[in-house]
Amino acid sequence: MVTLCQTALPRIVAMRAFRALPYAVCVLALAGAGACSSASPEPGAGGATGVVSTGSVKRLAVTISGTTVTPAPAQVDLPIGSTLELVVTSDHDDELHAHGFDVEAQLKAGAPTTLRLTATEAGAYEVETHDPALTLLTVAVR
Repeated sequence: MVTLCQTALPRIVAMRAFRALPYAVCVLALAGAGACSSASPEPGAGGATGVVSTGSVKRLAVTISGTTVTPAPAQVDLPIGSTLELVVTSDHDDELHAHGFDVEAQLKAGAPTTLRLTATEAGAYEVETHDPALTLLTVAVR
């Protein structure tokens, strides 16, 4: 004689297996997203397009043409203790200033100028030129 429990048991086991399926899919999706987010260029929120990380040094190349900044001004996240190496090339002579880092440099038309900004104190700091007054990026030290 077959009891009700014996006929329902295979269905119960199958339902439990399917109940775990969404969790397994989420874990795999998050693992895949984590693998993708470790790529070197960091576009989008929290990272300007063109930022490349190498260990504790991030590198960003910025070009100024007239009043146009490329890539467009954005926020770059920089952990305390890390360094941002900013390479700026302008089509005109100017002065470059990094607030919060107290670093200034003279820009010569057509010649790349490199600023090394080491994060020591948390905050959001603008990097800008003086003539014309342009914001190149905001460094968010965390």
